[in-house]
Amino acid sequence: MKARLALAPAVFVLGAYQVSSAATHRTPRAAVEPAKTAPRSEGWHIVPHPEMPPGVAGNAPHEVIVHDPKTKKDEHHQVIIDRRPSHVIDQDPHLRVIVRGYKPGHDWTRFHRAHGAWWKAWGITSWADVGTVTCEAANETSGALYPVSEDRDARGWDDATVNTILDQALDDCMAEAAPGEECGPVVTPCTFQPY
Repeated sequence: MKARLALAPAVFVLGAYQVSSAATHRTPRAAVEPAKTAPRSEGWHIVPHPEMPPGVAGNAPHEVIVHDPKTKKDEHHQVIIDRRPSHVIDQDPHLRVIVRGYKPGHDWTRFHRAHGAWWKAWGITSWADVGTVTCEAANETSGALYPVSEDRDARGWDDATVNTILDQALDDCMAEAAPGEECGPVVTPCTFQPY
């Protein structure tokens, strides 16, 4: 009898925690097109300092070389950083909110990460801890940013779903890019907000 009574307060505390933490979860948003007004936010171009050796403090790499296995060529992409924290990106008028099921218009697999690479890169120990994922692409000429966000649904997260969010951001960028302009993920391309 004592064992049952001893468990009752623990069950009550756990139940109360679940109720209180559930109140802090964001209700998944419906898909929303980004605003067409207001100018786009711009990321920071990392530029080389030729007077300094590459890679030393103060002379960060200004280019990322991505190998495209389909074309067997290396692509040179500018390093563009968005220094805004995730809660500021979440208020960007150009933020596109998507829901699961997006089919990309281009093949962006060269930018994908798989087999737990997204959470290894961020130190996430469980997808269950992630509520909202936001990925961004940038026009490498203008620095214009294209944020896309998705909230956790009943199926949760996996690498393929995060890659799809990045695909939408890259597709948005390409849709507005002038001929000859390139788009690529910002550094770092995706942020993960807690659940």
